[in-house]
Amino acid sequence: MQQMANWISILTNKPKAYDQIILWAESILGANMLNIETVVQTPWSSVLKISTPKGQVYLKQTPPELFIEVDIIQICRNLCKITDIPEVIAENKSLHCFLMKECGDASLRTLFDGHLNVDILMQGLQVYKTMQQATASHVDAFLQAGVPDWRLDKFSILYQDLVTNEAFLKSHGLETEQIKKLQDSLPSLEAWCLGLAHYGIPECLNHSDFHENNMLYCGAAGKVSIIDLGETAINHPFFSLAAFEKIPCNRYQVQFGSPDYQTLHDICFQGWLASDDDLQKALVLTEKLLPIYLTFAHMRLVNATCSIALSNIPRMNDRIKEGFLWFIKNLEGP
Repeated sequence: MQQMANWISILTNKPKAYDQIILWAESILGANMLNIETVVQTPWSSVLKISTPKGQVYLKQTPPELFIEVDIIQICRNLCKITDIPEVIAENKSLHCFLMKECGDASLRTLFDGHLNVDILMQGLQVYKTMQQATASHVDAFLQAGVPDWRLDKFSILYQDLVTNEAFLKSHGLETEQIKKLQDSLPSLEAWCLGLAHYGIPECLNHSDFHENNMLYCGAAGKVSIIDLGETAINHPFFSLAAFEKIPCNRYQVQFGSPDYQTLHDICFQGWLASDDDLQKALVLTEKLLPIYLTFAHMRLVNATCSIALSNIPRMNDRIKEGFLWFIKNLEGP
């Protein structure tokens, strides 16, 4: 509780807490801090941009339960040899913050400014898929660091824990009949998980909030880096890719089935399976299970942050109810 109180204190910019992280940054960077600017302020992270004579440095702080990002970055860099991610300068475990080097000029969302650049987004997808594939053989290291385990053989246990908590579900607007459908659907969910596992695609580290705002573009190097790695979990690679695939349609009006859509779809899913027929079947199962994966991701934020602060963000409201209703619709579909 004290850790959470400290985090809420910093989010609300109480001078003493703010001063603590700035003093720590000064102890690392010395007298080279020319300017400090807040660039992110959410219940799940706070990021400051610090200007120095040698360039920009970023100071990030998270709630305690999300402060595994440093360990994830170090495993990715040192064990998996992934370099298109942030580079940590120093960390402070007691304040749950760390300093990192700049790895891009702007997020792809900022760069696009409402107009999708398919070529750059394709580049980001390739970087992400490379990360997925590189982490598949090091799952145990990530799990030992505290990364959540959402592998297919754990899905039904995690799901059952959620749907048997009737008081929690009702508090999020689900009705008794809907809760009964969710509880009765456990055999279907288990069968879909077994079906998807049958294709033998290695499970790996996946970004639980993978979108173009968590990709940075460096103009000088002409490359894309993946950021915000605290919100990751070990699970099937198709889930984060399938969730991502909906973003160009919703945010940039890319039409389903259009050439741009097909290009992005192929980048996401080609190369995982030799048979196109098997790929299509695996994707059908992925779509059926996707709302539960997204519910797990949202529940992680709920458990890691202040629920009051989270509820003050309109887009975060009703996500649990919407996810479960989506899943019920999948149960009733073909």
